[in-house]
Amino acid sequence: MTLDREEKRRLLERKLAEAKHKEKRKLVMSVIGIVICGALIFGVNMKANKSAGESMEQGRPQTSYSGLLTDLNPNLLAQIEDGTRSERLTKEQIPFQEVRKGALALVATWLYVLGEPRFPFEDGVDGADQQRGKPFRLRGEIVDRRDEINVFENKEQNEVWWLLRTLEGQYFYYVDVSASSDIPILENFVLADGYFFKYYEKKFEGEWITAPLFVGRAVQQSYRRVADVPEPSLALLAEVKDHPIGTHNNPTKLDTNPYLWHLLNVARTVGHDEELHEKAIEDAIVLNEATLKDLAQSPAIFRGRMFELGGMVREASTSQMSENPLRERNISSAWIRNDLVGTNLSHLKAPGDFDFGANQGPIIYHGYFLMLWAYEDTKGNRLRTPVFVVVDAVAQEKITPPFAGQMVLMFLAIAIVIGIFLFMLIRRDKRASDVALAKVAARRASRRKDS
Repeated sequence: MTLDREEKRRLLERKLAEAKHKEKRKLVMSVIGIVICGALIFGVNMKANKSAGESMEQGRPQTSYSGLLTDLNPNLLAQIEDGTRSERLTKEQIPFQEVRKGALALVATWLYVLGEPRFPFEDGVDGADQQRGKPFRLRGEIVDRRDEINVFENKEQNEVWWLLRTLEGQYFYYVDVSASSDIPILENFVLADGYFFKYYEKKFEGEWITAPLFVGRAVQQSYRRVADVPEPSLALLAEVKDHPIGTHNNPTKLDTNPYLWHLLNVARTVGHDEELHEKAIEDAIVLNEATLKDLAQSPAIFRGRMFELGGMVREASTSQMSENPLRERNISSAWIRNDLVGTNLSHLKAPGDFDFGANQGPIIYHGYFLMLWAYEDTKGNRLRTPVFVVVDAVAQEKITPPFAGQMVLMFLAIAIVIGIFLFMLIRRDKRASDVALAKVAARRASRRKDS
């Protein structure tokens, strides 16, 4: 009989221990649930308070390729001297041939990669040794051009010698080793990429001119840099002609359009000035289905106006440009689509290496309307697209129901209330269970005492 009571006691204690463990686990889980709901509410509020869109990064990390440029023989360069007048009247033939050989492989891309190094005219002859054999980018007006024949090891080498003058008034000599005679010179201003050889002295129109001598592949047509323009010239843009539907035009031809370059100048100026930027986009026209129809019917009245437009990027690219009046290395292009506006694509242009936000969801742009451009899509349909020159790109806030945030917060708040209510019920049941267990223990103790 005693053994049965002892077994029952152990069984009861085990059940009581299991019950307490379950109650403790329920309390822990309810506390964890409340903490998780609180963290979710905090996270939702933080996300709501954060700006929905952030400006796209415009720069990209640059890789240095300068080590790929062939170095000139330093021992030969050390033989070049220009410290005295007699030394400046001659050119050392063997070192000149070394520099001449390097100049044949010096293309414009190298000077882009090197950051368009500028020659320090202000250092004069005293600083010549530090710059010897280095490539530089120069631009200037044509003062004189002469065809020359250089004889080296009984071989004739045709060259063109140019005397050029920078816009700041500094003279420099340039040896064109390709001896090109068919370079189109549209205006009296050229680009001259070349290696610095030495300071040289030569007579021109009765006057001796001492100036740095550069050796390069050939001069190229250049343009005087235009001034920054803070807003579009509506008078200039009034001359733009829209393309009639049914014609097919390659959008890359836009890159030579002078009106595009005008708006690229404006976009770059506005994009780098916070005050001008805020003023420009303040009264932007929202491109929706209605305004797109108006624009298609009367494009002339919208020319040069600022628009706010959105869409998903279908294609984006960057093209390296040749010499231009903005000194801009690249033009960026993109095709975007917004099904809420229509099925046709819109064409975007931007100065430089512009991040249109490809693969980053819907983007909002601000840009100046240029023209209607005719094209054919991949299915052969003849269409027209509006062309915009954009100044910014901002990630668009994702579309959600008007009260979605409040509904989420309400749900989480209800979950917390329920969690607290369950926590209180569990605590109450635990206290009642402890009281009942105490009474059972008291009765059992009483019975053992009576027995």
